Amino acid sequence: MKKLPMIVAIVVSIFSAQGVLAQDELAVLNDDLEYRDYEYEQQEYTEINIVELPLSIQEAAAKDFGKLRIVQAYMSKDNTYKIILQDRYGNTKVVFASANGEWIKPNDNKS
Repeated sequence: MKKLPMIVAIVVSIFSAQGVLAQDELAVLNDDLEYRDYEYEQQEYTEINIVELPLSIQEAAAKDFGKLRIVQAYMSKDNTYKIILQDRYGNTKVVFASANGEWIKPNDNKS
């Protein structure tokens, strides 16, 4: 009878340890997925200096978003640009443009 509580304690600790290991594995998998999404985003657009934006995009931004200023700019491999604009209160807006200064809407399909 003295061995029964010891056996129960060992069985409970084994099951508890397996639950902790499963949670750790799940956390690693979730971190890995978040890293992949971030990595994909970085491969899609590369940050560039604002002065590297084509003049046509800078002029279009000044004309169409006069009260906003460009705070960050990114370029993709297919020469489209992701521009982050900000107002004086810190509110941001993300827009996309082609190299010739035309705005690209999210639902535009390339053919």
